[in-house]
Amino acid sequence: MTHAVAIVPAFDRADTVGATVTALRTVPDVLDVIVVDDGSRDRTAAAAAAAGARVIELARNRGKAAAVAAGVAASGAPDVYLLIDADLGSSAALAADLLQPVALGEADMTIAIFGGAESPSGFGLVKAFAARVLRSETGLELAEPLSGQRAVRGPLMRSLQLAPGFGLEIGLTLDAADRGARISEVEIGFSHRQTGRDFSGFAHRARIGRHVYLAVVARTGWPKAVYSLAASLLGRVISAARGVPVRDRGQQLGGVARQSWQRARQLRFPRSLRDRQSWRPLRRRRARGP
Repeated sequence: MTHAVAIVPAFDRADTVGATVTALRTVPDVLDVIVVDDGSRDRTAAAAAAAGARVIELARNRGKAAAVAAGVAASGAPDVYLLIDADLGSSAALAADLLQPVALGEADMTIAIFGGAESPSGFGLVKAFAARVLRSETGLELAEPLSGQRAVRGPLMRSLQLAPGFGLEIGLTLDAADRGARISEVEIGFSHRQTGRDFSGFAHRARIGRHVYLAVVARTGWPKAVYSLAASLLGRVISAARGVPVRDRGQQLGGVARQSWQRARQLRFPRSLRDRQSWRPLRRRRARGP
């Protein structure tokens, strides 16, 4: 039997965390649900506890990665970790499909692709940037590179250094791939609360983008990060000019990004700058782990 622990980082999610916990407790092999209340200003902790979760309360808001790290530290040594957002509600019961490939030894990390139609909530730049970095650094073609819904083999999760804040997901994928982990995506009909297209929504996405960029810089060096960001921005401009929907995924996103990369290579950088040693990946090669 697989021993899995679900870790749910939560900030001001009193309205959804109870249903999320209730759903997770029905997932086979999930023996513990840990909600980390990341300095919430509402009754998130009380709602999670009432639904049967083990609750860890942080005194102040420290960010998603710190909340996940606190959950991992309190979990013991499970075979598999489920990382689940607090706003999934009853759809969190579908996490069984995310857990299964890892529990069966078919993957070391699975990443959820949200099934069904979703309205675009942003311009897709950060997502395109993350996809480009993963493709160039690891060869992975991911439709949802920043998805927070994941299952990770226990020894692998405990061996990784978590990137701060919302850099958590891109950092997990880059570091796991660097260790030779088998990473796959699973399409699941999760539903969640989308960030709005208002000032607070765009400010939130800007904060996510900053964290993702800093996590990439820490792992690849700033020259490659800047180059990938420029290529991704160009890809967004090209897709907008062609009328490609912002919510494009998979092959559409990959195709536009690859074309933007070819165009970016034609920019008139001085040859001395293009050929500098600093443009090579700066990530230290770590010993292969679990």
